[in-house]
Amino acid sequence: MLKRIIKLFIFISSFFLFIPTIKEYEYKRKVKRIIKENNNTYLGYISIPKFNYENVIDNKDNALDNNQIYLTDFSDKIGGNNIVLAGHNNRYVFNKIYYLNVGDSIIISDFNMDYLYEVIDSKYINVDDFDSLKIDNSLILLTCSSDNQKRYIVISIRK
Repeated sequence: MLKRIIKLFIFISSFFLFIPTIKEYEYKRKVKRIIKENNNTYLGYISIPKFNYENVIDNKDNALDNNQIYLTDFSDKIGGNNIVLAGHNNRYVFNKIYYLNVGDSIIISDFNMDYLYEVIDSKYINVDDFDSLKIDNSLILLTCSSDNQKRYIVISIRK
């Protein structure tokens, strides 16, 4: 009887472990389709080769709610001198940027041209520290931290 209960528990547990994976897989397929179709609904996309990660970039108010990357109001357009992209710290957006190292590549595109950036630094900043986001020829990825009193940024320079 105990063996049956254990087998049933393992079976049910494994089922619940695969649900988030399937949802994530479907989201990745959706993003790849959007990038391929390039229907001018979005401003562009970001790619982080180290994680095989891609996501669309938008500047609409609901971009963050839809697990998309948000081109911030204090940012240049894609391809400009100072680009700041914000995203939630979740599995669909920026939960892996904590593992980016100096020298890693980040690519952003406006669907017409790709721009290559190389990571030079990462750090925590205060929520109201906007000066850290003003670096010429840079791409800064911005996400929240677990205590919501700090922000985590990854600074990269265009190559």
